[in-house]
Amino acid sequence: MTLDALRLEIDHLDDQMLALFERRLALASRVGRAKGAPDGPHAKLRPDREQAVLDRMTGQASEDTRQAVAGLWREVVGWGLARQGELKVAVWSPTEPALAYDGARSRFGRAAAIKMARTPEAALAQAAEGGGVAVLAINHAEPWWIGLRRDWSMLSVFDGFGDGPIPSSLAIGRIDPAALPSGPRVLVQAGGDAGEGRVRRRGLHTHHGWTLSLVEADIPVGEDGCVGAIG
Repeated sequence: MTLDALRLEIDHLDDQMLALFERRLALASRVGRAKGAPDGPHAKLRPDREQAVLDRMTGQASEDTRQAVAGLWREVVGWGLARQGELKVAVWSPTEPALAYDGARSRFGRAAAIKMARTPEAALAQAAEGGGVAVLAINHAEPWWIGLRRDWSMLSVFDGFGDGPIPSSLAIGRIDPAALPSGPRVLVQAGGDAGEGRVRRRGLHTHHGWTLSLVEADIPVGEDGCVGAIG
């Protein structure tokens, strides 16, 4: 095929993709109207559904396009969520703020309104309102995560970001427990390294006898110090 013919075929594909994208946004608007929050002012996020969509699409993608497909679908899902109301994301990270901010942007897309928060309490307060979420660094000078067992028990961890398999920041929101992803559970437990509970943990942080960790177990939120899950 000539260069002009190749460009013409790309133009035709672009037209089809645009039409399909607009149809998807229209359906997302209808989904937003049909959604309910049966147990109170939960954020209109379904991390379990997003995880299922992403897994299905990347599972169908070829190996050399899988990463591109994952990034593209994050944006597609983000713009669909925007049709249900702008998502506000408060990011707190006193060290390496760009890493936490980039993680939030990659997770929620360009449709989200992302701003840095001055304190972890300010970010958590926004999430507690139900209309937004927080992304907080797991900073060794500020054990904000202990509050997930105390002052912020209405909030749940629903994702984690970082430069590697162990997250360096966590996404937190007022999420319906039934909508949490199926990945590792996040535990906040008393007892330091020994801790409480019945499963082996991967430690993320400790502070004055409290431990933040991940476990590969299906623990309901509220049991054994479970405060959420990451996809």
